[in-house]
Amino acid sequence: MLFEGACSMNGTKTHGGRALVQWCLITICLTILLAAASFGGASRFLGALELLIGLVALLLLFWALTKANDWTKRGDFFAPAVAFPLGYVIWFVIGSVDFIHVPSSVSLGLFEPIPTYVWFYVVAGLAAYFLGVLLIRASRDPQESKTHCRDVWSRRRFWQIIVALSVAMVVSYSYIVSQIGIPALSQFAGEDRLGMANHGVMQAVLFSSTWTIILFLLTFVWAYPHTKAVGLVCWAGVMVASVLLLSLGGRGQLFVPFLTAFVLRHYIKARFRLAKLVSVLIVVFCFMSAFGYVRDTALVGDNDAGEWFNVPAPLLPLIYAYLYIRYPVATFRDLTTVIPKSVGFQYGTLTLGPLDTLLPGHHQQSDMFFKQVLGNDFVGAGQPATLLGPLYADGGALGIVIGMFLFGMIMAAAYRWTLKEPTMFRVLIYAWIVQTGIFSYFSDLFPYIMTLWMPMMWLVLNQILLPQRCDDASSQPATIPIAL
Repeated sequence: MLFEGACSMNGTKTHGGRALVQWCLITICLTILLAAASFGGASRFLGALELLIGLVALLLLFWALTKANDWTKRGDFFAPAVAFPLGYVIWFVIGSVDFIHVPSSVSLGLFEPIPTYVWFYVVAGLAAYFLGVLLIRASRDPQESKTHCRDVWSRRRFWQIIVALSVAMVVSYSYIVSQIGIPALSQFAGEDRLGMANHGVMQAVLFSSTWTIILFLLTFVWAYPHTKAVGLVCWAGVMVASVLLLSLGGRGQLFVPFLTAFVLRHYIKARFRLAKLVSVLIVVFCFMSAFGYVRDTALVGDNDAGEWFNVPAPLLPLIYAYLYIRYPVATFRDLTTVIPKSVGFQYGTLTLGPLDTLLPGHHQQSDMFFKQVLGNDFVGAGQPATLLGPLYADGGALGIVIGMFLFGMIMAAAYRWTLKEPTMFRVLIYAWIVQTGIFSYFSDLFPYIMTLWMPMMWLVLNQILLPQRCDDASSQPATIPIAL
C-alpha cells in the first residue's frame, strides 16, 4: 500500500513496489545459479536449478489457488462448466496414478498400469459434455447479481409432511432390520447389507423418507426464520436419519443426501469458497475411508490389510478410500479389453437398466454385469466402472459421446431453468442433478430408479406445499437470497 500510494499519479496507481520485489527475486535466483555453477560445477548447478524450479512451481500453485479462492467469491463453483468437469478430471487422474501396490491375488489385477488409450475415452466424454453444455447456455450471467428465491411453502403442511415421513422411515427401517438385522453391528457388514435388495419396496420407502427428511430439515434451518429450539429439533432429526442410514453398513446411502445438501447450502445459505470446499471434502474423504476400512477389515483382518497395501498402519484407514477411486477406473480399463472382443455391446440395456426395476422379478445392475463379464469372484457387491463404463458397454466410444453429450444438455438445461425462477424446489432439483453427476464418477449416471423417483416425489410434495393449496396464514410468500 505504501508503494502504491507513493507511486500513484493522477489517480492511476503503478506497481513500482511489486516490480521491485520481482526484480529482486529474479536477481537472487540468478545469483544462486551463478554461484552454484562457479563453485560447484555442473552437478551442483543442476541441483540448484531443480530446487529453483520446484520453488517456482510451488509459488505458481499458491498463486493459482489464491486466484481460484478469490474467484469463488464471484463465480458459481457448481455451475455446469465448473464443478462436474473439474471433479471428472481429478477423479481419472488420481485413479490412473499408482499410489500403492496390492498383490494381484487380492486386487484381481486392478492395480496394473492404466494404458494411455483409456484417456481417449476420458477426453472424448469430457468434450461431448462441454458441447452439450454450450448448446444450452444460461439466459443470463449468474455473476451479475444475486436473485431471490420465493419462499412459498406452507409451514403447517411442511411439518405435517415431516411427521408423515418420519413414521414411514421408522416403520420401513424396523421392518428391514427385523429381516436382516443391523448390518453395521455385524462382522460381515459388507455382505449383510446386500440383503436389503430382497426388500425392494421397503428399501425404497426408507431411502425416500430419510433422504427427504434430511434435505427438507436442512433447507428449513438454512433458509427459514426459526427459533433456537426448532433449530435443535431439525438438527436432531437430521442426526437420527443419518445414524439409521449408517447403521445399514453402507456409505453411499448417506453420501447421496449429504452431497445434495452440500450443493443446496451453497445456494440457499452462503457460497462456499475454495478453501472451505477443500476442507470439507478432505474431512468427508477421511471419514468415508475410515468407515469403509473398519467395515471391510472385519472380514479380512487388520494385519492382512496392512500387509497387502504396504503402507504404515496408522495411515491405512485414511487412504483406504483411494481404492474406491482406483477400482472403478481400472474396471473401465478392463472392460475395454473384453468388450466387444469377448462380449458384445449391450445397446442401452445397462444405461437404462434401472427402468426395469418397475417390472416384476430381479434385475441385474451394471456393476454386477461387469463383475460377471470380468470373471471376478469376490466378497461384496458388484464392480462399478465409473460413469463411462455403462456408456462404453452399451455402445463403445459412440455410446460415451452420446451419453455425456445428453448429460451436459441436462445439466445446462436444469441450471438455466433454475436461474429463470429460482424457487426452493428448482434449486433442490438442480442440487440433486449435480450430486448425481459427481456420484457418477464412481458408478453410473443412472445407477438406480431412485435417481428418477426422488425428483418426482419432491414434485408432488412441492405441489402440496404451495400456498394455493393451503389456507393458513403462514403461507405468505417471502424472499430468500439465492447465490445463483
